[in-house]
Amino acid sequence: MTVAVVAVLFGVLVVLSLFVPEFIPSKSMDKMPWPIVILVSGFLGTGGMMSLIGLNWWGDNVSTGWAVEQFGWWFTAGGFATYALSVSWHYPGSLFSWGVPLALGIGSLIRAISIIMIERSVRATLKEVEEHNHG
Repeated sequence: MTVAVVAVLFGVLVVLSLFVPEFIPSKSMDKMPWPIVILVSGFLGTGGMMSLIGLNWWGDNVSTGWAVEQFGWWFTAGGFATYALSVSWHYPGSLFSWGVPLALGIGSLIRAISIIMIERSVRATLKEVEEHNHG
């Protein structure tokens, strides 16, 4: 959940920097072309928000919550990876500046994959229970 909140905050701060040029949330992003900045902020903001919504799903259909969360994590992973790649291009020697977002992207990717595994496990268990009850 913390990574999703970081992604949302990151996305919001970057969007704010597009409208307030003197506000620079990240020196490394200041070197990036604006289409990359928009891509990163869109992926992170949208992905983080979707991850939070899916993680805190209130509906009866848990599969919908999983799908929303998973889609959000794919977006978040893409945003962090794009950011890490762009920073590493401009500042290859600044390992921390691109390594942390890369790690967050990998963590987002792992969470997206874990949702697939959780869903498969739950479906298999439900199938076994159903077969046992009707068997």
